[in-house]
Amino acid sequence: MASHSAAPNRPDTLASRASDCLEGLRALQEIQAAYDAEMWDIDEPVHAKVRHIHIHLSTTVGRLASLIEPADHDAFHDRESDKIDTGAAGKLIADLLIHAGQLANCYGVNLDAVLAARYQGNAARFAPGSSFAGFGTSTET
Repeated sequence: MASHSAAPNRPDTLASRASDCLEGLRALQEIQAAYDAEMWDIDEPVHAKVRHIHIHLSTTVGRLASLIEPADHDAFHDRESDKIDTGAAGKLIADLLIHAGQLANCYGVNLDAVLAARYQGNAARFAPGSSFAGFGTSTET
């Protein structure tokens, strides 16, 4: 996993990183709305836009499968399996973020709120004492 440094003059705690993450998701949604307004062809009705996003999303997932399949075969045969093209993977991951922002905007969902709730819900189910139990809240430890 890539190493990321904390913002200057901020303690590198889960609480501060969660705040940065949630702020970034709000910005991503705003940027995606501007991008779609300028560059996305299918906008109305919303179900047509969602359908078209789904086509792009399915294509992206298929490309991801094609990217990782050779390494999966190598791993199955106990061969070195470090064949993932990280440049291609990065583009696919960016596309996934774009589509997440688009879908959130189509449905009026705030990515920051649903991600925080998802982390909190997973913590409640799998690790109630974890530091993710209060992810994104001011009472987080």
